Amino acid sequence: MNSFNLYREAKDQYEKLIPDKIDGLILLSLYAKYKDKDFTEENIISTINKVFKDQGNDSSRTEYNRNNSIILRFQESFLWRNASKKTYQFKKYGLELCQNIEKRLIEKYNPAKIKRFFDELHKSLTENIEQNKDFNEWIEDHFEIRLPELTSQIEILDQQVNESVKDFKTGINSRNQDILDVLKGIEIRLEVIKEQASELRNAFQISYDIDDLLLGLLEENKGQNYIANIHRVQTFHDNSRSQLEQVSKRIEKIKPRIREFIYDFNKKNFDRKTNKFIDYLLQQSVVIREGGAKKIKLPDNLPELLVKSTEHNLKFNVIPIREISPKLPIKVTERKINVNKRRELLEKTLKWKQDKERIRYWTNLAFKELEEKGTFNFTPFFFKILEEDQLTIAVKTAHSIIRKNIISRTKYNVAIKKEPIYGATKKGISLWQMTIRKE
Repeated sequence: MNSFNLYREAKDQYEKLIPDKIDGLILLSLYAKYKDKDFTEENIISTINKVFKDQGNDSSRTEYNRNNSIILRFQESFLWRNASKKTYQFKKYGLELCQNIEKRLIEKYNPAKIKRFFDELHKSLTENIEQNKDFNEWIEDHFEIRLPELTSQIEILDQQVNESVKDFKTGINSRNQDILDVLKGIEIRLEVIKEQASELRNAFQISYDIDDLLLGLLEENKGQNYIANIHRVQTFHDNSRSQLEQVSKRIEKIKPRIREFIYDFNKKNFDRKTNKFIDYLLQQSVVIREGGAKKIKLPDNLPELLVKSTEHNLKFNVIPIREISPKLPIKVTERKINVNKRRELLEKTLKWKQDKERIRYWTNLAFKELEEKGTFNFTPFFFKILEEDQLTIAVKTAHSIIRKNIISRTKYNVAIKKEPIYGATKKGISLWQMTIRKE
């Protein structure tokens, strides 16, 4: 049993493995200049001074002690010191840390690249199955290599949404006169991200074909030794599709808030300008007397207003008869129902529901026996299903039982003997001996 406790081990080593902000920026600056080349202590001190100055920290009298302390910290996990040459070089851990940060910051969204990855995965998996190779080799040689890139593309989109949300929150609290232009830019950016998420979802479509190939492995009894890896690939696909959907939903929630804020801002801005104009008129206008009447004299830079009479002048309006005559009835378009297509769809739906109910029935029956007896021999149960149902029901029931076993792996234990057993009625079908025990 593995007794390694990550939290306990990291608690005492954390500061040595994860640099703080200043130390991290110094390391990244050194990495950007020297990569895997040698550099001197003077190079490190020069970089330290530049980073501290950039961060707004003035030099102090304790500069010497500060620099020595930083260099000693770096030597614990990040830098090698060559005493004979009096030079320094990145350790493997420090180099990988800076490389991962660099890769993440320069990584760009590329759905076409993801589609090529999935095409390659589908092609290589098809060849693996056709040539009857070890499925675990495909996991190591193809899936493991592509997995980080596939995952990072979704993270890039999610990070772009987070940045847009942050900009929006900053914008609504800003007194910048160009706030509307900023918010409209954020709205356009979110629309672009949404389109990118849609493109990435399309690139992930071929993952369904990969899932079908994996399901075929299970149905043909070729995947008993690969259940954990098959489940891992399917789980990754399900999670990726769900995460892409979440990105689109977040955008749909944010965009109405931006449009609502722009509308409210425009309305309040109009009210402010109107009130300011009225206040200006009240402050700058004067009342003068002309003859026996008083008049309001507006400021010199405004033209005089012509006040219309409040008395209504009668007018004769001619209304064309076509505007008041009754409308001609509009012929209602008759919609025709394709009875055959509707019947086929209904039959498919009923067949799907019936199959689902049968699979649920057999699965529940199997686990009921397992709970009562503590052990369950699946092989004769499989042939019993064949006697009463179709082969597809038996295969999908087996898949359902296996999936439940994977989910509750700590509760059940599966033992498989690779000896083919043939049924009494279905001569051409064989199955390995599989027994499930309750832990």
